Order: sequence, then C-alpha cells, then structure tokens
Amino acid sequence: SVLADDNQHSLEAHIHGLGTLNVVLENQLLELQLESPALNIIGFEYQPTTEADIQSVKAAQNTLSNAAELFAFSPAAQCRLTSVSIDNALLQESGAHDHDHDHESQHEADIAEHQHNDISAHYQYYCATPAQLNSIDLAGLFKLFTQTEKIQVQLIAGDHQQGAELSANNTLLSW
Repeated sequence: SVLADDNQHSLEAHIHGLGTLNVVLENQLLELQLESPALNIIGFEYQPTTEADIQSVKAAQNTLSNAAELFAFSPAAQCRLTSVSIDNALLQESGAHDHDHDHESQHEADIAEHQHNDISAHYQYYCATPAQLNSIDLAGLFKLFTQTEKIQVQLIAGDHQQGAELSANNTLLSW
C-alpha cells in the first residue's frame, strides 16, 4: 500500500544514504573524518555471520582504506596520505571486548542488536603547499559506495569555515 511505503521512507530517510565528512586543514596537516551508516558502505547493518557477509564487510573496509580512490585534492597542494584509521562496528570480533565484564556482555549484545551501526573513517594527509588546496572531489566515494546519496561536509581551513551538501551529481567541494 502507498501508506506503508511512505512510512518506510520516512523511517529510513533520517539516516540511511546520508553521511557526514569533516575536513580540517591546519597548516600542512589535513584531516578528514567520514561518518556513515554501515548500510551506505556495506549494504547492510547487521553483524555479519556468514562468510559472504564477512567478506563484504572486509571488502568495504579495504575500499574505505584506499583513500586515493575516494578523494581527489587540488594537485598543486601535493597532499599525501599519512594515516588511515577505520572504526567499523561490524568488524568487532565477537567476545574481543567483554573480557572484563562478562555479566554485561549479554546486555551489550542486546543493545548492539538494536543499534544503527555506523562506520567512521579518519584520514590524515600532509600537504606540502596547503595554500594551493582549494578543492576536494568526492566523485570516487559516491561511485564506489552507491548507497551513499548525500554527504554533509563541514570544512575548516585556517579561519575559513564552510558547509556543503554533496551528492553524486555534485561531488566537488571548493573554497
């Protein structure tokens, strides 16, 4: 029915398909923090149990680690990646973090069951000539993660602050 479709849409629209990217340029250090529902990156949000699901999570993790495929910077700025860290709720080893508090683990599992799982990726770059950095293109990210519809970007570069909403049809942040 039409009604049911409407409901489902309003339920999911608040988070699925939408990610956020914080960009901070301070002197020669450029940091990008990407936050996204797991669904946008992997295609599902439940804890993977089958081998196929686990492979999907790992493949997405590898894609996410390959920053050069996701972000394109003004070439003249000469930014090179120095570190990547990814926090992925779906890759937590089961039992890896309940060694201290076994009595809570079932409760935690229940909570985890009902959470929207998010993935957060943190990229650090060193830019040789940061003054030349005036754009970041996310075309690769939208191409590789097709379920990501919009990314809210917040940029802080020195004294300059800027917000933007990027999508697959509008992938370029420039300042």
